[in-house]
Amino acid sequence: MLMRKTWIYGAATLIVLGALTTACGSKEEVASSGAASLKDPKAATTVAQQGKTESSVKTVTSNGKPAIDADYKVDGRNVTITYQTSNFQIADHMDQKAVQGEGHLHLYVDGKQKAMIGKTGPLTLTNLATGKHEIRLELQQNDHKDLNVEKILNIEVK
Repeated sequence: MLMRKTWIYGAATLIVLGALTTACGSKEEVASSGAASLKDPKAATTVAQQGKTESSVKTVTSNGKPAIDADYKVDGRNVTITYQTSNFQIADHMDQKAVQGEGHLHLYVDGKQKAMIGKTGPLTLTNLATGKHEIRLELQQNDHKDLNVEKILNIEVK
């Protein structure tokens, strides 16, 4: 499946600065540092900022299949997601040659891709609308080939 991609590199700093100067509104925002945002005029604003970086790799074995596990915490209209990978290293090598056991995450909210994450650490989705949402984290190789490994979180914002 080919996806039309327009990536903004180095945008994390600009987006965070923009988020700090933007008044609170009803825009849904994704917070994760080291994330390349998707530029889509019809999509909600995607903001990149991330908590303290920490290792997300539990174990690496030579023939182990990559896996991802995640948990979340809802705080008002914000959701913080923590995740861990097994047999897979999150790396900021997007658009480079595929390396076995290395890549990044694609983040989807309600079926719409919001960001690519190339660093470890918690992700925060801010200003989510009230109601139920599906958050999907997909493991991707450096060259964006889908590994068919995902974690789906069904959350409710009250």
